[in-house]
Amino acid sequence: MVAQQEHRFNDQFREAFERPAEMVKEYPLASMLLMFGMGLGVGVLVSQSLCSVLSEMAEEPTMTEKVRRQVMDALSHVVSPATLRQIQSYTS
Repeated sequence: MVAQQEHRFNDQFREAFERPAEMVKEYPLASMLLMFGMGLGVGVLVSQSLCSVLSEMAEEPTMTEKVRRQVMDALSHVVSPATLRQIQSYTS
C-alpha cells in the first residue's frame, strides 16, 4: 500500500517536471517574455528595497520631510501650541 502510494507520488512528481518543459517547447516566445517580465519585476523590487535602505542612511531630508517641516513652521504661527502638538502626533 505504501509502495503503491510512493510510486504514484513519484509519477506525479515526474509529470509535474515534464509538463513545464513541454510548455516551453510549444511556446518558446511566450516563455521567454514571461521570464523576462519576472526578471524585470524582481529587479524592480530588489532595487526599490536597496534604494529605500540607502535613502534611510542619507542625511539629507526627503522632499516630503522638507514640505512637512515648512507646513509645521507655517502652522506654528497660526494655531495654538497644543493644537500643533496634536497635529505633530498625527504626522509622526
